[in-house]
Amino acid sequence: MSARYTLQQHPAFSAPLSKEDLYTLVARGSLARGEMCLDEETGHMHTVGELVSGMRRPSASSGQARIDRPMYREIGPDTEFPEEEAPAEEEVEEEIEETPPAEDEDDARNYSASGEVILHHAHPSWLGYTKALLLCILLAIAGGLLFVIQFEYAIIALLCASSTLIAIGISRFSHDYIVTRERVELIWGIIGRSSKEARICDIRSIDVYESGIKGLLGLGTIDFSTAANAGIEVQFKDMRRAHVVKDLVRKLQRGVDPTDD
Repeated sequence: MSARYTLQQHPAFSAPLSKEDLYTLVARGSLARGEMCLDEETGHMHTVGELVSGMRRPSASSGQARIDRPMYREIGPDTEFPEEEAPAEEEVEEEIEETPPAEDEDDARNYSASGEVILHHAHPSWLGYTKALLLCILLAIAGGLLFVIQFEYAIIALLCASSTLIAIGISRFSHDYIVTRERVELIWGIIGRSSKEARICDIRSIDVYESGIKGLLGLGTIDFSTAANAGIEVQFKDMRRAHVVKDLVRKLQRGVDPTDD
């Protein structure tokens, strides 16, 4: 049946509807039987109930899918329908300019085994093994010279140089110097890991030593002492920027957050 009925004062259904459409809307609860509609062909007014009375449920092929309307709302002659307002330009600009909150700087840092944020993590400097490095260099030079004289001896010398360099690397990476907001900690060992630590609040003195060739190379040793022991509690040996680490610990003792710098 062609669509020829127009609902009166019902903005949600302004297009002409057929009887099947009216029946479907009533069955869904989107339309009341008392709603008035105009017959476009005769010009007569009818209630929806009069038109759909005695009708059977329309078949699936009757085009019910095209009626996807909102649920029923009682409409009166004095009912006002608020118009949709476009968002203000300022609100739109704020939405565009809004950016996700920056990630906490601590999220980008490493954490210790106890879950503390690591503010400084270092190993002894390569230059701290000056004698072993010098031996490695001499063995490498000897190996290069022995290639001309005796190939077997040259291989032995180069293997010794490589072994020395590997031993230096293992020794260096098996020592960890860690500073957190709560403590300074020395961890050493390859298979079994040992550690010594001192709480920041318990540190009584911090001594930095830079002397000799290592001092010229920018290397220093830091000794942390506490009130509990007369001797050195934790020692960071042959590390770069020793004074920077000392200043970091002093800031932590004063309650200054070093990440704010």
